[in-house]
Amino acid sequence: MNEMPAMRAYVTAGDATRYDHQAEGSLRLDVTHSNLNQSFHDLLFDADVPISSVKLKLNRHCGTPPDCMELYLRRGNQMDTVFLYDDSKSLRQYGAQNGMEIHIKDIDPYSLSKGGGLEDVSLVEKYMISEEDYDKLENTVRKQVQAQKAKKQKEKEESGEAAREAIALEELNKLLEEVKVTFLIGARCEVQPGSRRGEVAYVGIPKKQSVVRVGVRLDEPQGSNNGEINGTRYFECPPGYGCFVLHTNVTVGDFPPTDPFASDDEF
Repeated sequence: MNEMPAMRAYVTAGDATRYDHQAEGSLRLDVTHSNLNQSFHDLLFDADVPISSVKLKLNRHCGTPPDCMELYLRRGNQMDTVFLYDDSKSLRQYGAQNGMEIHIKDIDPYSLSKGGGLEDVSLVEKYMISEEDYDKLENTVRKQVQAQKAKKQKEKEESGEAAREAIALEELNKLLEEVKVTFLIGARCEVQPGSRRGEVAYVGIPKKQSVVRVGVRLDEPQGSNNGEINGTRYFECPPGYGCFVLHTNVTVGDFPPTDPFASDDEF
């Protein structure tokens, strides 16, 4: 069974009615050009305007000056072609009907469209610049791409740094809670170096520091401060009786105040 007639009937089913709602006195024509591969489908024309007006309209589509146009009306095939030589006549007078084709012959010997001049981009002279000179230019696409990459890399690094800082802070707070369990405020202790005795007066993370400190109120003036660091007071004690040390340098236990008059010598 030959399916081609059925296929053709399906594809062209709307052809008989495609112009039913078209305005009276108008024509829909296809347009081709001698120098262009591009064609224009179903352009709308007034059937009664002179060919000179038709040329003006076609000029807006293809760029060919009206006085450099020769127009031909093709009525079904290239063999049935009419030369529209009289600019005063209308398309209707030349027998134009919907679906026919107007062919534009560009007779300008210097036409820009000649030889693919308006369509073949390979004919266009391209601007060339060396890599060195291009890199000297500001606001180029390359520099914008490089800036975007640098921004993303910085954001990635900052994000990684923030994540590391968050982890470090979490670990520091965890250590602080563990130290607070062992080093209770008021507990007797001994501080190294020097086996200095006193009592725990503070456990925490001082301002502008990122380490857990144990503040000790010493029994004797063997310290370096009065319970204050960088203008912030953390506990009360006389000058020279306070110190802030790492918890690893402090031992909590039975460390009574040292009696300076006690002696193991027997008389």
